[in-house]
Amino acid sequence: MNKKFRRDYSVYCCPHVFQKERPILLVIRDQDSDWQFLCGGSDDTDDCHHVGVGHLLDRDPSIDVMANLSIASGAEREEIGGEWVYFELGPLG
Repeated sequence: MNKKFRRDYSVYCCPHVFQKERPILLVIRDQDSDWQFLCGGSDDTDDCHHVGVGHLLDRDPSIDVMANLSIASGAEREEIGGEWVYFELGPLG
């Protein structure tokens, strides 16, 4: 089943994505089921912004497929329009 995000669903994004400086190239759904939409840069920080996913979908509708991510998994791509490569997150510890 193909899920879609509710536009008002609350997610986190890195400052680079929030400020529209970089595209979303990394999406993580962590062990707590929180969503992170990140640029994937090595200079990402923990200073994330809490936003409605609708704002991110307006800029990049292709991220709607991420609504199907399982808990403790993620996906990354090299560029907008690129193929998503999916992965599982390791255990916390």
